[in-house]
Amino acid sequence: MPLVSFFESKLRHRIIAIIVAYLVAVVPLFGILFFFFNQSRILFNELPSLRDKLNNVSIWFMDWFNQQFNINPQTSSDWIDNIMATIDIPIELLQGSFQSGTNILANTVLIVLTTYFLLLYRTAFKNFLLSQLGPKYRETTQQLFEQLKKLAKRYMIGQGLVILILGLLIGFGLWLIGVPYPFFWGFLAGFLEIIPYVGTSIGAILPITYMLMVSDSLWQPVAVLIWYIIIQQLEGNVISPNVMGSSIKVNPLFIIMGLFLGGFMWGVSGMVLALPVLAISKEVFRSYDVLEPISYLMEDGLSRKADIFLGKFDKEEYRFLKLFFKDKE
Repeated sequence: MPLVSFFESKLRHRIIAIIVAYLVAVVPLFGILFFFFNQSRILFNELPSLRDKLNNVSIWFMDWFNQQFNINPQTSSDWIDNIMATIDIPIELLQGSFQSGTNILANTVLIVLTTYFLLLYRTAFKNFLLSQLGPKYRETTQQLFEQLKKLAKRYMIGQGLVILILGLLIGFGLWLIGVPYPFFWGFLAGFLEIIPYVGTSIGAILPITYMLMVSDSLWQPVAVLIWYIIIQQLEGNVISPNVMGSSIKVNPLFIIMGLFLGGFMWGVSGMVLALPVLAISKEVFRSYDVLEPISYLMEDGLSRKADIFLGKFDKEEYRFLKLFFKDKE
């Protein structure tokens, strides 16, 4: 929308402005997609040989284990077969996720069309919502719309900067360690960071597992683990707070519940949208007295603000449960 608004002010035509904004946004997007698909194609083409190497390492380890504890070799062989079968499942899922071009193309077309019409009809939708409110509430609601627009813009720009910073930092560190395709892993971790907790964990586990399979020494996987821990501390305490701002922050309990509900309702897309939806909901709740306590309940650092509910919000106008229950006479 910021791009569309900018071009609309210059071109004085909404449809042309939307098309130009798409052209400006789609070119770098396709560049990013090409980078990931090309790197993933090369990476997954090497996986069969990596699986053989892991199988040989497992056989050596189980032979040593059998000698130490006098275990039946057939039992060990069955264990190895089960382990390798288990490893094949995530490899196939990852390969299918990265290389299912038809699904990605269909979803991209659907997103582009939906976004186009939302941008085209945005004024009509806003006016419809305002018309459903009494005149005395319209100014406050209009201010809320502006706050939400700024919040969404700050989230998108901030998230893009965080991805760029994490991708470069992680990629440079992995390059120094000697990890193949360092910036592929770096920017993959950066993009997965969009999904709190789950994405960051996957972003670390994948290259560590890869290095355990390809490295001839143990120091490289350990170095990768240590580097990811360092970057995670920087991201959580320095990068995100300064880039994203405090208004985006939601406490971990609500994030976990949001991830669960989002994943249950919309899959991976719901998990990606969980944090911005929670941040927007928090801003909406804060605009209404009766719902304002809920916005504070969602804030980060809740344990330090526990007294506010029996202090500032211990008043009749803040008790939203009265909407559902009536006191007995």
